[in-house]
Amino acid sequence: MAKAETNGIEIYYEEHGSGEPLLLIMGWGGNAASWRPQLAGLAEHFRVIAFDNRGVGRTSAPEGPYTIPQMAQDATGLMDELDIRRAHIFGISMGGMIAQELAIEQPNRIDKLVLGCTSPGSTQAAGVAQLHGDVASFRDQNGQHDLEWFQEFLLRLWTQDAMTKATAELQDFVLSLIRFPPTSHGLIHQAEAVLSHNTYDRLSQIQHETLVITGDEDPLIHPENSVILAERIPNARLMVFEGLRHAFHLEKPHLANDAILEFLLATRRTTRAARRRKLATPAA
Repeated sequence: MAKAETNGIEIYYEEHGSGEPLLLIMGWGGNAASWRPQLAGLAEHFRVIAFDNRGVGRTSAPEGPYTIPQMAQDATGLMDELDIRRAHIFGISMGGMIAQELAIEQPNRIDKLVLGCTSPGSTQAAGVAQLHGDVASFRDQNGQHDLEWFQEFLLRLWTQDAMTKATAELQDFVLSLIRFPPTSHGLIHQAEAVLSHNTYDRLSQIQHETLVITGDEDPLIHPENSVILAERIPNARLMVFEGLRHAFHLEKPHLANDAILEFLLATRRTTRAARRRKLATPAA
């Protein structure tokens, strides 16, 4: 657990596990601790790096505006500081937007790409009018919201079942926001960055093997956006989790991790199998 100075700010980050690097990029308002339900499972196989985006948690919160390309530069700057040339990337929601920008502008820094409950942005995105309305409402209240607003927001992330049971995963998520609260201006600037995001016409430039995952009942980022991403990214596949909402990866971490690990480890298994076949081949 440390901080790195890059791109004019201090970025808080933490590392778990060992092996090939896997960079986790969190969504709007979340922080490195928000990944807790998934960390142990992913760290069994990878050197996992989680960090706080600018404006939230323990990372600097400069005045805005913020942009998705700027936050992509934050991510590559962190990779540079950690001497990571290439990494697998898993971006969730806003983090998935940052990951798209990384894949397009810094393709040599990425191995495989996982995009969770995210959007290509632009007027072509599904549910774009609602998203603009949500951000406008949040901005008008200057980021000051009461407990009722927070409870309603949680219901857009988690299913009613998880809320009723107050699951350990839900408690971990809420605790991450209580322990390391985002700044009001950081939240607003991040939200405005989300609205300005647009990779729709550039998605064909993403040549990486890509897994697109989402919950089919996500009321925050319309699930149709994942269909758009999977159709427009040449080497993408789509996986949809039934009955789950925006925080599907945290509500059902084992389910999400199984899909992610199967995808990320596939090449490694194929390479090992090929190596074994080569060793078993009699010399001429």
